[in-house]
Amino acid sequence: MSRRHTPLPLCGRRPCALLLMLGLLLGLAVPTALPTPASARPAALAADPLCYADGFSQPPGVGRPLALTWSRIGNRSNGGYTYRYWMVQELSGSTWYYRNSYVARCSGDALVSSTQVPTTDGFGTAACTSTVDRYPTTSDAERYVGQAISWDRGHLRQITFRYWHHEVLLVVTPGWSYRSSSVVRC
Repeated sequence: MSRRHTPLPLCGRRPCALLLMLGLLLGLAVPTALPTPASARPAALAADPLCYADGFSQPPGVGRPLALTWSRIGNRSNGGYTYRYWMVQELSGSTWYYRNSYVARCSGDALVSSTQVPTTDGFGTAACTSTVDRYPTTSDAERYVGQAISWDRGHLRQITFRYWHHEVLLVVTPGWSYRSSSVVRC
């Protein structure tokens, strides 16, 4: 005697496939709708003071015998990111001396990247005599970010440091895009 397999009365070939697909869709959709615990979020999405603070200090630590202070100079935005410019000073005795500068690329309060910005002498140049955005060519722009005054060890006096945000004009998708940053001693 052979037994024949007969389908369930309520489950024909097409309704079962549809029920299976619906079950899979619901099964896949439910976990994505649940909130992700904070500990499971990537570290890159964590808020960083370089992206939300106006300034902060660091006490002396391992490999860093001097206290540091970070001061936000200003911001510029390009391509959905905010570029926040920072001056870092170190305490020697009772005097704060210029140490270096950074630009932080931020997405909201999350730090995407940070880069040390080179500092150059610009005494008497347009970068020191004007705070107006400059356009060296039709496709380049140098935008003023801000300035701060600090003691400079190389000059043994207070110096004004001006921060510039360099952009390039895109041809394919019209608009300005971040190219580089600079800090000029004035």
